Amino acid sequence: MERPDKLFKFGVFCLDGRERVLLRDGRLVPLPAKTLSTLLVLVRNNGHLVEKDVLMKEIWPDEYVEEGNLAQHIFILRRALGETRDGSRYIETVPRRGYRFVASVIELAGEAHDTGIDSLAVLPFHNASNDLNMEYLSDGITESIMNSLSNLPQLKVIARSTVFRYKGVAVDPQEVGRALGVRAVMMGRVQQIGERLVISAELVDVEDGSRIWGEQYHRKSSDIFSLQEELAREISERLFLRLSGEQKEQLRKRSTENREAYEAYLRGRYAWGRRTNEQLKAGVEYFRQAIAKDPNYALAHAGIADCLVLLGQFESEHPRLIMPQAMAAAMTAIQLDEAHGEAYASLAQAKFIYEWDWAGAEENFQQALRLSPIYPTAHQWHGEFLASIGSFDQGLSELKRARDLDPLSLIINTNLGLTYYWARRYDLAIDQLKTAIQLEPNFFRARLHLGMVYERKAMEREAITELRKARSINETPWTLAGLGHAYASFGERAEAKKLLAQLMKLSRNQYVSCATIAVVYAGFGDELDKTIEMLEKAYEERSGLLIWLKVWSIFDNLRSDARFVRLLRRIGFTTDGGRREPEPD
Repeated sequence: MERPDKLFKFGVFCLDGRERVLLRDGRLVPLPAKTLSTLLVLVRNNGHLVEKDVLMKEIWPDEYVEEGNLAQHIFILRRALGETRDGSRYIETVPRRGYRFVASVIELAGEAHDTGIDSLAVLPFHNASNDLNMEYLSDGITESIMNSLSNLPQLKVIARSTVFRYKGVAVDPQEVGRALGVRAVMMGRVQQIGERLVISAELVDVEDGSRIWGEQYHRKSSDIFSLQEELAREISERLFLRLSGEQKEQLRKRSTENREAYEAYLRGRYAWGRRTNEQLKAGVEYFRQAIAKDPNYALAHAGIADCLVLLGQFESEHPRLIMPQAMAAAMTAIQLDEAHGEAYASLAQAKFIYEWDWAGAEENFQQALRLSPIYPTAHQWHGEFLASIGSFDQGLSELKRARDLDPLSLIINTNLGLTYYWARRYDLAIDQLKTAIQLEPNFFRARLHLGMVYERKAMEREAITELRKARSINETPWTLAGLGHAYASFGERAEAKKLLAQLMKLSRNQYVSCATIAVVYAGFGDELDKTIEMLEKAYEERSGLLIWLKVWSIFDNLRSDARFVRLLRRIGFTTDGGRREPEPD
């Protein structure tokens, strides 16, 4: 009878039946999963003959395997236990019948002495296939394992955007683990050969660089779901995590049973991770393909919401076109899976930047954080929400929490600097934005915001340099507006008007928010009427930029204007601190 709560002591070894680990003098002995299962069956039947067919039925209950597989695991066990050549020290072979564990075994009721590993970085699995189009699969398997393990509150799992900074780079797992502040690092390779998958994975102890566990899996492509479940379960066991029954069930939870839907979903997440406007749009289409195969696929609906929220936030599409679709997708995801914290975060962000529903956004942010407390984006967006109403200390605390969870995220590091800008803590903003630029010198948003900070500090040369750099990296309405505002504020009116004209021309062929035009007019100082006019048009567009009106210093000269005060109230801001519900049009 199985006794998973017992510890078995024999010689210098301790076998933990609950955690499924073997220790030698307190140190982990790495063993393949089936080899460990073989040892457990033998030890639990200590002193008794275990017939070969009984062993094979216990170890491979739902599979047909040849007897040679069992012999191979016995060989691995004997080598791990350090037996003599005749094998009589621990495991006795009974010819043609089976095996007997012959060492003296003591059963202990206490807990294992080793504590669980409480932090992990899952590095991007390497695509070992010749087909570069299979990158989505290796990335998807990585993300699936991360997502499953992230649901375990006793384990800190480094977020996607940080670990994916190491994609395609030869790394020392010990060095990476120390840099990220984790106890263990997981690495792997994925290869698809026809209809078969070959996946190898290993766990490395960051403290001493030793291999905690390693395994290679050969499966049909159709077995991708069970394989990912097995990997997540194996890792949790090897990290000494003590899982409740509910948590074990969570690791087995599947969002879809349709392989084609899952494949389309993986392609969607791969596109979403690239974050360009074109890839976000492609992501939406892949997620829609997944939903066509499985209409109840909650993660695919949430994926649509994530893509559309970013497209709306970046104002790549007209907010009135894109944001209602984002909200509908998020609400569908929640209806299908009420425990989906990420969907609540997307819904909250849409209510924040589009509906200006402050109370509704706060409620949904809180629900997102309750369900997914280690989801970095929820903390990031909530921090920006708090900053927009002037609660800077709380907002910065949330942004710092997001950064701690995802330390190499470009957007989180950049928006932490931007939040210092909203709080008018310009020196701290400069330091933080320089940190973001060190992570990625060509991240145009960090350059744009650093130029905005320099403009506020009247550092003309530095401001123009950074804003020109941002424009050269990515010419968008926002980089044109930032540079145009700086030229106007420094008295370069002719240059500012050239950029203003370029924005106007651009708006005839694509969506350009009137808010960007208002930013340029605000730099002139004597164009108050035009600035107000553009802000009011931005209000009609439901431009997401307007969430910053209360705290953005470039609009300070409008704060005594009755039209500006009225606009703030229509958005839902008060002029004496805090927020209120938006006034009806």
